[in-house]
Amino acid sequence: MQEWLFKLIKALAFIHKKTGVSDSEFKNYYENTHAPLASSLLTFEGYERNYIDTKLNPLYAALGSISIFKYQSMKSLDVIGDQMSSSEGDILRKDELNFMDVSKNFFVLTESNQRTEQKFNKKVFYPANDNEELSRLDRLKGIKKISDNLVIEPNEIIGIAEYGITKDISLNTLEQITQEHPKSVFVTSITN
Repeated sequence: MQEWLFKLIKALAFIHKKTGVSDSEFKNYYENTHAPLASSLLTFEGYERNYIDTKLNPLYAALGSISIFKYQSMKSLDVIGDQMSSSEGDILRKDELNFMDVSKNFFVLTESNQRTEQKFNKKVFYPANDNEELSRLDRLKGIKKISDNLVIEPNEIIGIAEYGITKDISLNTLEQITQEHPKSVFVTSITN
């Protein structure tokens, strides 16, 4: 069994694209306008954008990003909540309308036992309804588990397994994941 390096609170925000906005337009606006604006207004302990490639993820065509906000404690999360309730939050919400379908956005609050501090440019997320699904991709070569991201108040899912794609992944493994596990979400990751 692998040891946990550290625990985090993570808010996984499922950010949907505004109708008519392409993957590249969404990413460009988010990286060059919205993320810098958010970073200038809010106090982040960790801020990561995981961009969806709709060609690889046809089930998630409306989804633009799984953005991850990392916190050392619930108290840190409360600080962001206070900031979002202020004029800074108003500025961000107004900017979101430029590229997001805000009505479809939602977040999942998780407790995350981080297994690695390694950064990955490519990742796979796997929503899990039970413990078996949380480890379904664990034995595949070429991916490394980052965290189970256990949902704090489970409803339909109990966690969102997060894996980094390593340089050792084979085309066969990628095809196996897409064919046998269609709810997998492939992303390109950018971290501040």
